[in-house]
Amino acid sequence: MISNKVTHLITTIERGGAEKQLLILASEQVQSGLKVVVLYLKGKPDLKDEFEASGVKVNNLLVGKSFFKQTFLLSKHLRKNPSPVHAHLPKSELLAAIVIAKKYFVISRHNAEAFWPGGPRIISNLLSKFVCKRASQGIAISNAVKSYLIKRDEVPSGYTIDVVYYGFQKDFSTNEAGLGLITNIIKSQNSNYKIGTIGRLVPQKDYPTLLNAFSNVLKSVPNIDLYVVGEGYLQKDLIELSKSLGVNGKLHWLGKTEYIKEFLSKIDLFILPSKYEGFGLVLLETMVAKKPIIAANNSAIPEVLGKTYEGLFSTGDANALSQQIKKAISESSFSERLVQSYATQLELFDPSKMNAKIKKVYTNAGF
Repeated sequence: MISNKVTHLITTIERGGAEKQLLILASEQVQSGLKVVVLYLKGKPDLKDEFEASGVKVNNLLVGKSFFKQTFLLSKHLRKNPSPVHAHLPKSELLAAIVIAKKYFVISRHNAEAFWPGGPRIISNLLSKFVCKRASQGIAISNAVKSYLIKRDEVPSGYTIDVVYYGFQKDFSTNEAGLGLITNIIKSQNSNYKIGTIGRLVPQKDYPTLLNAFSNVLKSVPNIDLYVVGEGYLQKDLIELSKSLGVNGKLHWLGKTEYIKEFLSKIDLFILPSKYEGFGLVLLETMVAKKPIIAANNSAIPEVLGKTYEGLFSTGDANALSQQIKKAISESSFSERLVQSYATQLELFDPSKMNAKIKKVYTNAGF
């Protein structure tokens, strides 16, 4: 790599999968000798202190400005502080494509979804291809994301996309203050077995399948509770569904929390029922916490857990999910096998390997 610095451009630094992954990448880059700056466009600076503690400079120059103003400010900033740019998430990619000289930035695609989710397909494809043609090359966080982009025709034919998996630290330590908060919430219940899930309350996460499966399990295993970490516009609908299924008394909505490690330390089983995942960083977090996982068999999920992982179930099949949950509860050997399978799989997601692969992308791009 010719340059000794890199600027990351991302839509937010709130606590999401792409944002937390950028924190890991930027930290690794600092440790390898790069000067790293993060510019973000909107939202709360949830991860600012953690970025700065890792030696990363966080710049709020663009926050809350109109898109037009952001193009002007970013152009002015890069003229004064020339640097290769690594853009993450659609709005940031589009901003980079408009402002930065052709082929002097790279992009990372973090989601197996359209560039403009919910927008007209033809416009989404055109915007995505415009960005790709301006960028030196692209990075996909999983083979599932790369396949999606090609199948949906969101990238030009023959466009270079390297798959670089997320990296994740394999140590596990808890925040005592956070542990107290989580413990106080969970200990108020008398269940012997605690099931947890983490994710935004949106259609992608397929919570109706989880709630129906949980209802089935409760009929034969009543002494269990389900804890949901996350926020989203579907919460009201999901609460109504839980009432109609008669499980609302055993279902606990914890909202959004920064204490993910602490939450995982207190549950017995983690469920990921998603219809699709670009990667599923929460799977790595749960694997490191050594908690058994039951997850839908689609998109990048088997890439993370392993294609032969025993805890996979058919997407959207509440009966299959309920059977897996019952098996995890009743057969300790099953849960033990799930956890034992993590050691080898986690080697794929070593953060130093991720950093080395990203550096190679930069070198290929002429950075």
